[in-house]
Amino acid sequence: MRPFHLALLVITLSVLVQASLCSGTSNEGFSQLHGHVYDAVDRERPISYSWISIYDDGSLVSRGVTGSNGSYSFELRSGKYTIKVEKPGYISQTAFAILEPDSALEIDLYLEMRFSPYEALIMIEGLPEGLYPEIRLDNSFHGYGLNGTRFSFRENTSHIVELGEVTDGQVRYVHVNDSAHIFTKAETRIFQYLRQFYINSSTDQWINGWYDEGIVSLEATKVIDLGNGTRLIFDSWLKDGKILRDNPVRLRVNSSFQLDTEYRRRFLLKLSSDMGVVEGGGWYDEGSIARISVKDTTLGVGPFAYRFAGWRGDLESQNAMATTLMDKPKEVYAEWRRVEVVKIEKLDPIYKAIINISLLVFAAKILSGLFAKVGLPEVLGELSAGMILGPYALGGITVLGEPIMEINEYIRVFAEVGAILLLFIAGLEVSFARFKAVGAKSSVVGSFGVILPFFLGLYTLQFLGFPWEGNLLVAATLTATSIAITARTLEDLGRLNTIEGNLIINAAVIDDVLGLVVLAVVMSVVTSGVPPRPFEIAWLLFRTIAFWLLLLASTLTVAPRLVRVAEWWKARGTVEVFATATCFGSAVAAAAIGLSPIVGAFAAGMAIASSRVIARVRDYIEMLSILFSPIFFAFIGAQFNVNALSVEGIWLILILTGVAVTSKLVGCGIPATMALKNSRHGFRVGIGMISRGEVGLIIAGIGVTSGIITQGLYGAVVSTVIITTLVTPIALRWAYAGKSHLTSQDLDERRV
Repeated sequence: MRPFHLALLVITLSVLVQASLCSGTSNEGFSQLHGHVYDAVDRERPISYSWISIYDDGSLVSRGVTGSNGSYSFELRSGKYTIKVEKPGYISQTAFAILEPDSALEIDLYLEMRFSPYEALIMIEGLPEGLYPEIRLDNSFHGYGLNGTRFSFRENTSHIVELGEVTDGQVRYVHVNDSAHIFTKAETRIFQYLRQFYINSSTDQWINGWYDEGIVSLEATKVIDLGNGTRLIFDSWLKDGKILRDNPVRLRVNSSFQLDTEYRRRFLLKLSSDMGVVEGGGWYDEGSIARISVKDTTLGVGPFAYRFAGWRGDLESQNAMATTLMDKPKEVYAEWRRVEVVKIEKLDPIYKAIINISLLVFAAKILSGLFAKVGLPEVLGELSAGMILGPYALGGITVLGEPIMEINEYIRVFAEVGAILLLFIAGLEVSFARFKAVGAKSSVVGSFGVILPFFLGLYTLQFLGFPWEGNLLVAATLTATSIAITARTLEDLGRLNTIEGNLIINAAVIDDVLGLVVLAVVMSVVTSGVPPRPFEIAWLLFRTIAFWLLLLASTLTVAPRLVRVAEWWKARGTVEVFATATCFGSAVAAAAIGLSPIVGAFAAGMAIASSRVIARVRDYIEMLSILFSPIFFAFIGAQFNVNALSVEGIWLILILTGVAVTSKLVGCGIPATMALKNSRHGFRVGIGMISRGEVGLIIAGIGVTSGIITQGLYGAVVSTVIITTLVTPIALRWAYAGKSHLTSQDLDERRV
């Protein structure tokens, strides 16, 4: 047989053997060992038709030939095998493989041309029998390493051999020195391994990790501050459930184990006292009992002595020595009371209000009688009573530690009731038919009574150099008209039922409605800092007027029916009670829709004015007003604080008063003169609209409490309100003076 034919036959048989090795399907329980054989210099060029031999403990298990692309594949049972690759002209190469059941392992082998090869010997120390590290030859996986593994390399070439770490459950073996070595010549390289164990912690993540076999020192954080008076204090270690108290702790690491830390929670007891010495504050374990005490229960001598009154805060106790369970952070302070020769308990606010109301009513009636005797309006006497007995005058004098007069929320309620009853009486004098007769005229007068004071006050203050936010609020204060002051004065003069009296009352109602709109717009501007758009102002104006008309229509519809039902009931006092309930119900409804309660009371009075029982209701309400009206006017007077005035503020008071008087005289007087076609009546209307009263004080109070206007400007505004309130009754009496008999025109007015 010719050599060519013999070579062809060998190649054909090799291909058939390789095909038979590579084409088989995986059998159950077998693993696959596969890979490629490449040239060691040109690492991408496969070496075809090289022999692959598989040995199990020196015994040949299987043999095959790589394909044309240098690939090989064997189906083997799980176990440990030695792979040997050979080809004529090349240095043979071996690798050690470990096959797991039903798995696949890929190992690529590299052959070098046989030119004076040198041998590299690998020795492994520190690994127990049965553990084998992975070998990477020239950065490629090359099976597993055995102690005494040999490599044959071509002379004048360098190769990198790297052995990996070995992990066996909770034990790990790492290199003592470098894990890789570069071979350039024949030599023996010893790879030394060190054993490590894993320490696991469920409480301290920083402990988790591998530690060298031997002695290790660990230190836990002694104090962990959690904030808000809470901290954790180290208590012990738990090594596999065994308690260790040392910190730092020295442990022998010869196996893997669980290591946790135990902490005690502590809470802070803050103990404080304005005087004396208190003991027992500090940090306490959770659940422990803290004992606190005060060293001396009495400090000082005589009237300047102080006595321990008890513990306050998170512990309430009268005992100088007390205990508390520390289940959370706590703050406790010692309370002391001054020892008085005569101990006077603080008077209950309700009883204090009853006494103050009695004093105000008594003084108001006395002074109103004196003013009436000298020809002045009685309301001035009631205002003066409040100014004299107010907290800024005689009422500020303290007796036994208590001021004589203290304006609290209970007196404010009585004053508000007085204002509501005054407007209810004013409404009883004006039927709806009479309101319609002067409705258009009242709307014109009331509108000009808002527009002119607002803009005149705004530009005057702007000219004087005040901030624009305060200017807006003071200008809103100047728009308001006190219906109660004018109504009371007209009633005393017997002129409430005249044509100008009706016009004043109705215009004042419209004035208050529009004034509330102005206040709402002004507050929106000064709080947001952005002026509202014209559409928003128009919508707010329309909505408020619509609410007022809706309230008026509802009251006119419901109130007469309620009174008729009460009259039919025949029970004593039912009519009067139903009328009073209608008054206050309408006031509440007005407040609910954003209007002043007195506006609702006026609407209720108008609704009942046309009823058949008007005389009974009027007599009853006037009797109630005898008590509540003086409280209201005295309350207004009590708001005046003369201490808020200064020499520099006198000119400001005079200017604001001039603006307040002029704007109402012109803004209301001229439209009223044109509407009534009578200058004398128009002048009276202008005078009747001057008083600012309670509405102006309320608006000014909003400004000073919100910080929009200063105390100095507030004092000037309050003084202006008081002055206009005092001037209006006097000016009205003067306007109606000089007539000893009724003219025909007056008779016509009385019939209206």
